[in-house]
Amino acid sequence: MINQLIRNSVEKGATNIHIAPGAGPLIRVNGKVRLLEDEQTLSHDHIMTVLGELCTEAQLDALNQNGELYFGYSIPELGRFRVNVLKQRGSYSLSIRILKLVIPDKSELGLPKHLYELLEKGQGLFLVSGASGTGRSTTIASLIQHINATKRVHIMTIESPIEYLFKHDKAIVIQRDVGTDCADFYEGLSSAMLHDPDVIMISEINSEPMQDLALKLAEAGKLVIAGYSGINTISALGSFLFSEQAERKQIRKHKLASVLLGIISQQLVPSKNNDIRLLGYELLLMNNVVKSNIISDNLAEIQNTLIAGRRQGMVSMDASLYEMYSKGAITKDTLYRYCTDTEVVKRLEKSLI
Repeated sequence: MINQLIRNSVEKGATNIHIAPGAGPLIRVNGKVRLLEDEQTLSHDHIMTVLGELCTEAQLDALNQNGELYFGYSIPELGRFRVNVLKQRGSYSLSIRILKLVIPDKSELGLPKHLYELLEKGQGLFLVSGASGTGRSTTIASLIQHINATKRVHIMTIESPIEYLFKHDKAIVIQRDVGTDCADFYEGLSSAMLHDPDVIMISEINSEPMQDLALKLAEAGKLVIAGYSGINTISALGSFLFSEQAERKQIRKHKLASVLLGIISQQLVPSKNNDIRLLGYELLLMNNVVKSNIISDNLAEIQNTLIAGRRQGMVSMDASLYEMYSKGAITKDTLYRYCTDTEVVKRLEKSLI
């Protein structure tokens, strides 16, 4: 039942499937939710049948105990899927993320070349920021694949769940699935040092202890690439530095200023024809001004640095979106709906006239 439903969704170009009792399955295509046609309304019994097909007995026990479950699922020759199950109103609802089998080539993603040049430094912390569904995992996978194809190093990933499968190339890539190969992110990251990795990828840093450990690993000379939730660069920095303990925050500011390589913050916006979604991003690179602003907790000034640092390779979100607009890739409405500062965009428009 569930495999055929997933197959139908994949054929329609869906990125997500939403299943709840008392409703027909919904799919998300190009960012918009619509009903999956020709599928019946699902009852509680249907949902339990689906869970029986997707989950092992151990996973069902964990679901009953915790009220939620998060895991990876594969269908041979079709793909990999990220499944999230939540208990609600005495039954369960599911959200299934459809993952791509092939890591897109960096030229397909439209990421800046400076992003890959940062990896040549071989040590430090690089953050990939964005809300859920903005392509963070794909960007991180592209960075890891670039290293895998070009450097003879030892790479270790800690993911929840594993989304892209890497084949050993010049590098060796060890992938650990949280909940299966290690108990949690912190344990996986703590034990990583015992295996002597050169590069460590963390699909998401989600706690203060994780932040401190990531900084420690970067200080130890490792290249740490990590996903981080944040709608833009400033919010990501503010969240990363936040601590209720003033002394801990002060220490973290100095450490972050010392090891941070940069941050890419991204969002996906509809194309002019609304047939695909395009990547809008801002890229912050480290320099003395950025370091000083981090240490002095003057994060608001970093937005100006993003604009002024264009020659260095920095990109603001507004500049990224405006470039797409000027090339006719997105509409003016999309430009203003997703931009950070409408006044900046207006000035960019005037400069074109």
